[in-house]
Amino acid sequence: MGRFVKIRYLDGGRLRRAIVAGAKRVIASAAELDRINVFPVADADTGKNLAATMGAIVQRLQDLDTHHVGEVASSAAEAALYGARGNSGVIMAQFFQGLAEGLAGNWRVDVHPFAQAVRRAAERAWEALTDPKEGTVLSVLSAFARCVQEQARRLEDFVPLVSEGLKAAQETLRHTPEMLPVLRRAGVVDAGALGFVRFLEGIMRLIHTGEVAEIELPRVAPIRKEAVPKETAPTFRYCVECALEGEEIDPAAVKGVLLELGDSVVVAGSRRLLRLHVHTNLPAYAFEAARPFGRVTGEKVDDMWRAAPPGPREQIALVTDTSCDLPAHLLTRHRVALVPVRVRLGEEDFRDRVDLTQRAFYERLGEGVPASTSQPPPGDFHDVFTYLGHSHSGVLGVFLAGDLSGTFGVGLHVARELREEGLRIEVVDSGTLSAGLGLLVLAAVTALEADLDLDAAAELVREATARVKAWAALPDLMPLARSGRIPWAAGWLTHRARLGVMVDITGGKISPVAPIVGRGHFARKLLSLARGAMRSMKSPVAAVAHAAAPSAAERLAAKLSAAGAAEVYVAPASPALGVHAGIGAVGVALLDWGWLESRIGEFGGKPRASHRGADVK
Repeated sequence: MGRFVKIRYLDGGRLRRAIVAGAKRVIASAAELDRINVFPVADADTGKNLAATMGAIVQRLQDLDTHHVGEVASSAAEAALYGARGNSGVIMAQFFQGLAEGLAGNWRVDVHPFAQAVRRAAERAWEALTDPKEGTVLSVLSAFARCVQEQARRLEDFVPLVSEGLKAAQETLRHTPEMLPVLRRAGVVDAGALGFVRFLEGIMRLIHTGEVAEIELPRVAPIRKEAVPKETAPTFRYCVECALEGEEIDPAAVKGVLLELGDSVVVAGSRRLLRLHVHTNLPAYAFEAARPFGRVTGEKVDDMWRAAPPGPREQIALVTDTSCDLPAHLLTRHRVALVPVRVRLGEEDFRDRVDLTQRAFYERLGEGVPASTSQPPPGDFHDVFTYLGHSHSGVLGVFLAGDLSGTFGVGLHVARELREEGLRIEVVDSGTLSAGLGLLVLAAVTALEADLDLDAAAELVREATARVKAWAALPDLMPLARSGRIPWAAGWLTHRARLGVMVDITGGKISPVAPIVGRGHFARKLLSLARGAMRSMKSPVAAVAHAAAPSAAERLAAKLSAAGAAEVYVAPASPALGVHAGIGAVGVALLDWGWLESRIGEFGGKPRASHRGADVK
């Protein structure tokens, strides 16, 4: 823009130079922004994320040769959407998307359409978040947009227009600690908001001097470490991001599926290109949930627990392994942490639900790819127990049967070591897996939500392990033969005879109940076993797991409901079951919630059973 006394219009060249100047100032401020980053997670990466986002914009615009202001804005928005990193980066990408929409089709603009475009940009930024907060960059964006719109009624010059907007942004930035308690307790302003102010300062520097050189940055007070608040500990472990390309994508629908998997959901962009951001324990599920809407690119997963301070909480944390089969939205709702079972497909190794979903597993299994599973290594338990142990008053782990896998044994060994270091950790051998383990995890949820302490909750779940009923119908015994669980000859003969088997999965054992010929008999036998067990239960709750057999599972669930089950949950079976049970297997588990709630009362708890109701599938 150079040394203009007045700037009455904005064309593509001027907008390009302004954005690059602002972006470079943000990049130079990265360390400063990281130092004060406490919201939404104190993981010291707001500066890095904004720098990466702005770097993508600079790279795109530096060689752009056009004087069309709409084309420059569109290029900046597209670069931001593909290059956005972190919550702050995606919000800025949405701001540029709104700006591009407002400037679309224009060769050049005066202050009036520019002010309208800025207003639209701020509105789009607010729309990107599912739970927007005052006191963040959103407040500063809004203050800038309001001021620019007001000043455009009396000004014809971009220089005072942007200058007044910067002052409004700076004033709102100073007040962010008053709007957001987490900032006030830490004694800092919002890092993302400061990033936007630095962006505007870079533009003003260019206007006044024609230079992009950095001015000396003001000193930023360090965070008061003793004041870092509880809210800074991330609830979910992974920060997941990607771009989504398609035709007529519905951003609201995309938000809806991501909300079932975690929090800090941000969906920015247009109906043609979106940038997605979510904090979750199920990274693979986030990418899979996005794929029906379009082409997923730029997949990125960051482990926030390795960067963010634990931040003490009063609650007891709940942990299980990924052989636990519950609907993903239930695991999310109840903040259940997961230790991933290892899955091997051919020559590739995966962490269940981190790198691989059940759907992807069964697709590969159906293609004939050899599959096996193994217990999580001790380091995985150590990472989860250590982080949760320091960030919660205690940790309750409920794991796959110790007699069926080494998973429980490894978890118990690590828990004992960490208890010697002062962490409060209790682990429970479920005696089962899959749907049965799922019901025991829900029993733990109910106990903790009833305010039972760690010891009482663990004791209650141990009692429940003796009461859970679980069976599985295996249509083909060849998978068991391949895994070495039964002799190869037995597997081959039953496969040739189309003979399946019904097994009981409780007490740490898989015991045959009856041979079955024909898939039609499987459901009837499972239903018969379940009905028999339900007769002695006051309020039976059921869980159904299936190995790529959703129709059979849904039909069984409907019949269980008709037979008197108070709740029925349906979920795909984990690879830990599917490897041995084979495609087409279906399992069902039951637990008497009447007994559970009565027992909680005897422990002195106040059962709320918040998992029940709308979650039935």
